[in-house]
Amino acid sequence: MSADPTLMPDDPTMVQEVPAESDQQRNREPQEWEEEEDVPLNAEEATVLVLSFLQRMGKKIITPRKAVLTNNVFVVDVELKKAAAVVHINKDTREIVEYAIQPEVKEHKPLPIPPRRILLILAAVTVVVVLIMILTFFKMLNVASILSMVTNDQLIIGAAVLGIVGIAFLLWRRFRG
Repeated sequence: MSADPTLMPDDPTMVQEVPAESDQQRNREPQEWEEEEDVPLNAEEATVLVLSFLQRMGKKIITPRKAVLTNNVFVVDVELKKAAAVVHINKDTREIVEYAIQPEVKEHKPLPIPPRRILLILAAVTVVVVLIMILTFFKMLNVASILSMVTNDQLIIGAAVLGIVGIAFLLWRRFRG
């Protein structure tokens, strides 16, 4: 019988009688280990056992990699945070025979600065050097009186400003899209 009679009327063909439980069935609790002894261990169950084992050890699990049966022993590889674990489980007894946790080996970069940024810095330095050389050349020739009034400090500041503007423009173009 439904709560709202307009939703679903009582239909005797849809209602079935549930057989009553005997007292023995009601008092007896099912025990999981009785069922597990008869069923052989498979890769999925071996992986679940390994994951629960590693969680009890307090390891941060990223993902299981593989589970392979070799000579009646499951070998389960698991990727951990900053490590890798290899666990061996006996297929018949379901016990962990052996495990190994190896820390992750980090590859060190040869330079802390990306090569592109190094090239950009070298290009800016080259621009400054070329501008200084051009100014020095014009000063030696006394081509223009305006250039003779410019000091080396002003030239360096002007070149630095041009370099910064150029770098800002390149970065803007790169991150714009």
